[in-house]
Amino acid sequence: MKNVFEEGHEITLMDALDNRENRVSLQKELLERYPTNTLISLKMNIPGPIKTNNAIRKVFHSASSILQQYLVKNDVILLADTNRDLPTGPEGYFIVDMNDVEAKALCIKLEDDFLLSSMVDLDVYTLTDDGIQDISRQSLNIPPRKCFVCQNEAKACARSKQHTLKEIQQKLVTLYTDYYFSEIKQSVAQCAQKALLYEVTCTPKPGLVDAMDSGSHDDMTIYTFINSSCVLTPFFASFFEEGYHYPKEKPSNELFTKIRPIGIEAEKSMNEATQQVNTHKGAIFSLGVLMTALGYAFAQSGYFDLKHIQDIIKDMLCHLMDDFDGVENKRSEDLTIGERLFLDYGISGIRGEASSGYSIVFNHSLPYLVNQTTGDINDRMIDTLLFLLKHSKDTNLIKRAGTVEILDEARQSATDILAAGGVKSNLGRQLYLDMICEYKERNLSIGGTADLLIMTLCLYFIEQLP
Repeated sequence: MKNVFEEGHEITLMDALDNRENRVSLQKELLERYPTNTLISLKMNIPGPIKTNNAIRKVFHSASSILQQYLVKNDVILLADTNRDLPTGPEGYFIVDMNDVEAKALCIKLEDDFLLSSMVDLDVYTLTDDGIQDISRQSLNIPPRKCFVCQNEAKACARSKQHTLKEIQQKLVTLYTDYYFSEIKQSVAQCAQKALLYEVTCTPKPGLVDAMDSGSHDDMTIYTFINSSCVLTPFFASFFEEGYHYPKEKPSNELFTKIRPIGIEAEKSMNEATQQVNTHKGAIFSLGVLMTALGYAFAQSGYFDLKHIQDIIKDMLCHLMDDFDGVENKRSEDLTIGERLFLDYGISGIRGEASSGYSIVFNHSLPYLVNQTTGDINDRMIDTLLFLLKHSKDTNLIKRAGTVEILDEARQSATDILAAGGVKSNLGRQLYLDMICEYKERNLSIGGTADLLIMTLCLYFIEQLP
């Protein structure tokens, strides 16, 4: 599994040398334009051949923002600044109305305070009669920077190659994930909440609650779902945190047991917010598993790779199908609907879908949603819902209809609508509206398919995170 600092385009030695020459030229140009002022240069210090990617840019922007906050706090006038996003790494140049010694002291304070300072270089330059002068720590009798791996002198470790690239990168991953943990935790939890809200406001839907109608659910309205969505968000953050802090040396299949209490508390909060109406029980399960896998993956690698996340889910839920063990020995009257469907038709429902790593979502519906290039987000969600209905086995629909034959009807309806161009076409939309009327008359609902749409949307939003 790659870590976040192994993702990106590799540069060559010649690229680095060319950049160094170009950087010196720019520094000279800026200082000649502002000969009586000081230049602060911010660039990244990332070992290895990959010098830029989203994570590296994220650290750069954090450092740049903190530097500018320090300047404001110290009443330093920023006369000019420029940033460059290059294959050799992002760079920032700041001309300040400040003497060089004070500027260097400010940069050293930032290096001491910023938890990710080991990934950045802050250099201070002035223009003298002899050319550009670099203000070093040594010239101010300040001890050199320490190695972030072993705390010895950084330059000595670099010269002796004391640490392997893998060792250095793993330490960087730990620093990176610890620093951005809270921010990422809130971001993914908000993606989950956003997915719940987008699904319920997607309008119209067959048999489901939407912004105009309650479908086949007389006990629910859109506000019931909004109330539920709001109270569940903190639990999504808790799932992520549990995955993040789970010991990596322990089997990941035990992680599922660890998150069960969070799921139970989430259901209690949902019921309190909805007056005991089940709005999101299935989504709590699926999103809880996803959030946990995201936390586990982020702690390991510092970023979200969909294949890695799917593998984690498979490992977490490798025993989920054990729930069906011995079901053939049960008395008929003791069987649940899910157990009966499994025995009679081999339909494993959400257990089978989840234990596959949500294959239909990761491998099919997410690409389907992403690759739609026409229509607004509402139409694209509806077509994705129909795509999921066509390719899944919604046990909620079977339960409502009282027969497994409803699956063939639903698949055919979804197939016909999508073949006509989906709801973005006139024929497709008319067929879809006819389907909605029929589902309401027959009291049918596709709650299981809606849960898969929520999962799809959540991953869609996560993929868009900076």
